[in-house]
Amino acid sequence: MTDTLPERSQIKKELIAFLILTFAVTYLFEFGVYCIAGPYTQTSANVWNPTLPMGMLIPALSAIVCMIWFKSKAVTRETLVVFGFFVLGVAAYILGVVYSVNALLYIGPLGMLAIIALNVKKEWRKGLVAAKLSFGKNFRYYLIVPLLLLLVLILSYSLNYGAGFGAPAIEYSPGLFMAIFLPGLAMSFFIGWPAFFGEEFGWRGYLQDRLFPLFGGYKGVLVLGVIWGLWHSLLIALGYNYPGQPVLGNAMMILFTVVMGIIFSYAVLKTGSIWIAVLLHMIVDFTDPLAVSYLSSTTEPLLSFGTGLFGIVILGIFALVLLRSKVWTTDPAVLPLGSEGGDAGKS
Repeated sequence: MTDTLPERSQIKKELIAFLILTFAVTYLFEFGVYCIAGPYTQTSANVWNPTLPMGMLIPALSAIVCMIWFKSKAVTRETLVVFGFFVLGVAAYILGVVYSVNALLYIGPLGMLAIIALNVKKEWRKGLVAAKLSFGKNFRYYLIVPLLLLLVLILSYSLNYGAGFGAPAIEYSPGLFMAIFLPGLAMSFFIGWPAFFGEEFGWRGYLQDRLFPLFGGYKGVLVLGVIWGLWHSLLIALGYNYPGQPVLGNAMMILFTVVMGIIFSYAVLKTGSIWIAVLLHMIVDFTDPLAVSYLSSTTEPLLSFGTGLFGIVILGIFALVLLRSKVWTTDPAVLPLGSEGGDAGKS
């Protein structure tokens, strides 16, 4: 979307509108669930867990509203098709939670097949590029970055087991972990993509393409990671991820989202597509529950590997390596407006 962006003052308006809408709707939604179920605990998880994917849909919905409201040039006939299937996915999630109707089993695959079809024809694919909805370029990164991230996560959770921070609920078996993980990931990409698209189009699509022209790559990805972490703050305070740690838990979440944001944004910059971020987000969210069964669980969510501090350090090393890439300083998509090559987004 960078090449379709207006001037700096307009970008700020679009940015502020998106943040207000996204945070307000998310916090109201989570507060509503809290009023029904109370804080996130083992007893209230049966209410929270089905509704959490609905919260993931909000950033992309906000982005779509803002793009249409501000008449973004990235809104083409082809992007509207993708948006349409995403909105149908939102409806399917609501039907699933409220009425236990598994409409996503039909809408998800149909939408993904439509997205693939739009990417096959060159003329249609061009209509997706500005919004980062095509599959992009440098396709080897679709293999390299997800594989490296998965290996780092497996190593981190295995270190929990090796260091005695926790034992798997069933047995330690990386082989069983992969045997279940890979088909589950493939199935989710075709069926459950709207939830992950919901976050990644909002963060790595709309927000990234407005923060980077304002701040540049390095500052922009840091600000993006902090915003992403703060978006989780009410949920963390209510007991999710780091139960009983509303302050330290939020600090850990911000560290985690900054680190993961670097990895996700790097992949998006290399491919020009948010779909690789969707895939990476799936890998992260799929790893944790399976790791509990076949790699390790822990009773110390703060000081442990995985999503604990030690795990974030390992992921941070991976992110620091990616920060050495020239893409952060030479790609027009990350140059601030007014710098060399950075005026391409002005209208």
